[in-house]
Amino acid sequence: MRTYRTCYLFLALILGYLVSGCAPMAITGAPDLDKTAFGAKKKFAVVSIASMKTFQGERSIADTFKSADSVAGANTQPLINKLNSRIINTLAKSGQFTLVPESRVLTNRAYRGAAEDARTVKVLFMSEDMNVANNYRYFSEPQKFAKLAQDLGVDGVIGITVNFGISTGGGRFSINGLSLGKKSYSATATISAVAYNQKGEVIWKDSTIKEADPDDSKAIIIIDTSAFTGADFEKMHPSAVEIGGKAVDVLLARFDDTMAGKKVDRVQSVK
Repeated sequence: MRTYRTCYLFLALILGYLVSGCAPMAITGAPDLDKTAFGAKKKFAVVSIASMKTFQGERSIADTFKSADSVAGANTQPLINKLNSRIINTLAKSGQFTLVPESRVLTNRAYRGAAEDARTVKVLFMSEDMNVANNYRYFSEPQKFAKLAQDLGVDGVIGITVNFGISTGGGRFSINGLSLGKKSYSATATISAVAYNQKGEVIWKDSTIKEADPDDSKAIIIIDTSAFTGADFEKMHPSAVEIGGKAVDVLLARFDDTMAGKKVDRVQSVK
């Protein structure tokens, strides 16, 4: 029952790992969209906004095996909390459906009483805990999405999942943790959306990934020792939220273009 949701979370995690300063393109596929399920008069509600708990990125040797809670800035809870309003405000701009106000969803008795799914994603050999945005709940089962659509009296419900990461560039030649040249760091955000109707059928799913311009660099004339210190996760928070907002814009643009019958690329530019 978790096939669609889990596969998209898996895709988000894989994309987050693969993006680097030398990989300007990402294969995400075209949006999968049932156009008949949407329309200006159709009502939709966002019922889940979550992120993978770990801010993926280069860690120091000492922090390699530590949990996200043990590395400063590596827990994404502050990031998804700040991105929350941008996600809602952006989706509300679509003329292809009417978005129910967030306050109405979060204060709904049925929503507040709905049993959450476990905040953990397991796919093959990987396992990742999830963070949930302000006052939202975490759902992954299609039938729970369907029940929420029925309880909220809407035509469909939407779940958003984000994976934040830090791409590393430069410092190409490395020996025992030391690299020659300059190493740069760029925040990345991979966002996946999935929407269900009252029958629990997937009516929209898509994913996009964006990378910010490098805003943290360590330039050592001969030797770069940043492999020992790793990325500064806390310093990257502002750009991670900013690029996450841009990723949301792209996700909605792809949705609107598909609804308008325009061709939407399967290969996306990361920059």
